[in-house]
Amino acid sequence: MVEEQVRYLRLIIFYAPIPPVRNTRPGPEPVARYSAWAQGANQGQVGCVHIRHAGRIRFGKKGRWMNMKGEAFFSLATPGFVWHTTIAYAPGIWLESLDYYVHHDAGMNLNLYSLVPLNNSHEEKIKTSSLFRYLACMPLFPMITGTSHFINWENVDDSTAKAIIRDNDLSVEAVARFRGRGGITSIDANQNIHPETGRPVPGHFSCRYAGYADRGGVRIPLQVSSDMILPDGECACAEYAITEIEFDTPVMEKERGSR
Repeated sequence: MVEEQVRYLRLIIFYAPIPPVRNTRPGPEPVARYSAWAQGANQGQVGCVHIRHAGRIRFGKKGRWMNMKGEAFFSLATPGFVWHTTIAYAPGIWLESLDYYVHHDAGMNLNLYSLVPLNNSHEEKIKTSSLFRYLACMPLFPMITGTSHFINWENVDDSTAKAIIRDNDLSVEAVARFRGRGGITSIDANQNIHPETGRPVPGHFSCRYAGYADRGGVRIPLQVSSDMILPDGECACAEYAITEIEFDTPVMEKERGSR
């Protein structure tokens, strides 16, 4: 499953045109301030981002913390990601989590030993939540604020802006909060309550960011904490560090540029 989704995402990355770099200020003042601070003079085109992460996770506000590590891939030409995590449940016992949003298809999967399903969902409602998760990861690839045609911004105040991400007929809104000099401190979903049950919808994401550092010529947060609602309504809390990050231009684009 991991290989299949990553392969499909890479096909999208290879064949989709790299977003052009805009010369205009990207939206409201806090967003423009953040974009200038995070990117600096780095105006190179990027087609995909690959990260590795390590940290801990717990299920439920009072659950025990478990070590985890994994990797994720993101497309910048069109919304898409694959997020894979291995969780050390007990000595000799591990859980595998695979979440993805690829070509308008989404899934949240938690398996024992990569084989036994524990808490999986591929329902239609997961698509909206997964699209928000892509938006919540945006501080890891800040160049998207100056290139994306599918993310729009609305000003709230000097330190807050609303982001709207659209993918065909799907759209998600979130509130981003910024530090004075520019860094994003948190992103929270706007549409986080199910209209019938009154409970947070599965996949709802709330992220907080810290420890900004220069990686590949841009400033990204190396420390991330998040809360996510799983398909069964349980809350998963995660704290992790970005251990590696690669900003890549798709192979086909590299070849075109060398001709």
